[in-house]
Amino acid sequence: MDNNNKDIDIIEKYENKINEYADKYINQELLDPKDIYNSDCFDGMIDYIYTNVFMPKKGDKTYYNTRNTILNTADIETLDYIFRYLRLLCGKYKKRITLLRFSNLIGIGNDVISQWISGETRAGTDGTSSAHCQTAKKWKEACEGALFSGAVDDNSIGCIFALKANHGYNEGTQQIEIKGTNAPALSQENIKEIAEQAQKQSLPELIEGLPDD
Repeated sequence: MDNNNKDIDIIEKYENKINEYADKYINQELLDPKDIYNSDCFDGMIDYIYTNVFMPKKGDKTYYNTRNTILNTADIETLDYIFRYLRLLCGKYKKRITLLRFSNLIGIGNDVISQWISGETRAGTDGTSSAHCQTAKKWKEACEGALFSGAVDDNSIGCIFALKANHGYNEGTQQIEIKGTNAPALSQENIKEIAEQAQKQSLPELIEGLPDD
């Protein structure tokens, strides 16, 4: 029970701190609070939260590793909670969740998360069954789902590029499909519509869909 209470206290502390500095950034750092819907401003908020919440300070005794974070990387449950909380922030401000945004928020390298996914580090006895491996795979799937929604629902050609580059989607003669799964395919007609829509998009909108994880 003591451990459970401690975990709850840690989660509540991070939730409160993330909210606190998100509000400070929007209200004190932006000329217009509505600018938070701009991708550059949103990513600036992510950096601001990291600097004030998760970045180690000089002499900080809670500095667990050399990856520029105060977080204990062995505590996958807390990391997973923070990821899910970032998804809420992304939804609130109409941004796509990406592994890069997550790694920027918590100060853990994107390469480290990739190693967890592949089972290279913090792996179970078979290399793939550890909590870190399975949880990181879940994070990647959530990011893939956000891109797929962007491609299908928002007609973002950038999301198509990201799906192909990062998630194994292929463009055949008739469709783009994901390897080894039963995920829905994008028809050639969908692709044409997406391409036409992309020509109407402003540069920031196109960049928003491009791969950054």
